[in-house]
Amino acid sequence: MDDAVEVDVVRVATGGEGVGRAPDGRTLFVAGALPGERVRATVLEVRKRHGRAELVDVVHAAPGRRPPPCPHVADGCGGCDWQHATDELQAAMRRTIVTDALVRIGRIAEPVVEDGTTLPADARRTTIRAAVVDGRAGYRRRRSHDVIAPGICMVVHPHLEELLVDGRFGAATEVLLRVGARTGDRVAVVAPTAADVDLPGAVDVLGDDDVERGERGAIHEEAGGRRWRVSARSFFQPSPEAADALVEEVRDAVGERSAGGRLVDLASGVGLFAGTVGGAFDEVVAVESAPTAVADAEVNLADRPVRIVRSTIERWAPEPADVVVADPPRAGLGRVGVERVVATGARVVVLVSCDAAALGRDAGLLVAAGFRLERSRVLDLFPQTAHVEVVSRFVR
Repeated sequence: MDDAVEVDVVRVATGGEGVGRAPDGRTLFVAGALPGERVRATVLEVRKRHGRAELVDVVHAAPGRRPPPCPHVADGCGGCDWQHATDELQAAMRRTIVTDALVRIGRIAEPVVEDGTTLPADARRTTIRAAVVDGRAGYRRRRSHDVIAPGICMVVHPHLEELLVDGRFGAATEVLLRVGARTGDRVAVVAPTAADVDLPGAVDVLGDDDVERGERGAIHEEAGGRRWRVSARSFFQPSPEAADALVEEVRDAVGERSAGGRLVDLASGVGLFAGTVGGAFDEVVAVESAPTAVADAEVNLADRPVRIVRSTIERWAPEPADVVVADPPRAGLGRVGVERVVATGARVVVLVSCDAAALGRDAGLLVAAGFRLERSRVLDLFPQTAHVEVVSRFVR
């Protein structure tokens, strides 16, 4: 459909869209609209109970609306979806999204949802995956496969912005760019090959074909008081400041305790929590399935008494633990993952979630299994976007 309607926006959805009612009574999700606004929107899709629309203009603006600070938003760049909201409104909307998921999906009455550690203003992303067209890297236009090659990018680290803006990537179709903000390391993995790639400065450049032949490509980063090797395709937090904040929040959620005991770190990645928070425990078991992350963890944790188990959470045979820290992928722990956590007998579970709906599902399962949610803290690790990162403390 292509009908313009006026909509009163009453709340924000998990994906960051404004939610209101269409004139026919259907719930309407409006990209670019903010809670408290009246907007005109073009209806793009209609289903039985809801529809999706795109903002045409704002009839009555919310107090937190602002002109987007990045000029490429006007070009349709899909890299950031909340640049039109002030930082204060972004934080409030993230809390609302998390609270709504815990209540509506998790069936948890009156959850405690707080703001977590505030990141410094210059904490900018150190990893991106970009599309490439005619040798230039860029972001997809909203609701399109078209690519916008930015002249600036205010949400990435300057070491990364230089590669994104000034790099030339030959006949590539996609590139993964990663930098070490505190070390200066830089790596690019180009698909399908690294032929005819021209990048400014010192950069380790690999093609997908090189990676398939066993070349790793890695940067080093400093965070949480330690130095980390991070292979190009291993997961790591979006910036060292983000990693610092998560370590602080997870350590706080683990809580004061006497020395000793066993920590199980599920989906442990390159070893961030095992290598930092794990220092308060006599034994640490780190469970990770990604081969590159396991290889990195073996290097990063070589000086720590950590036993690394290569396994998915679902296939892992549970071991007794005092505390479990779990940082699962976007889909969350799920029913089987929660069963594995419960089987450890841990009295405290610290869950790091990157999707509000997955948090709601996991929280409901943990509460049904005999845990109580003490609190959830929301961190802004991806400024100018609707992405949420949440650290939740559960006690048996």
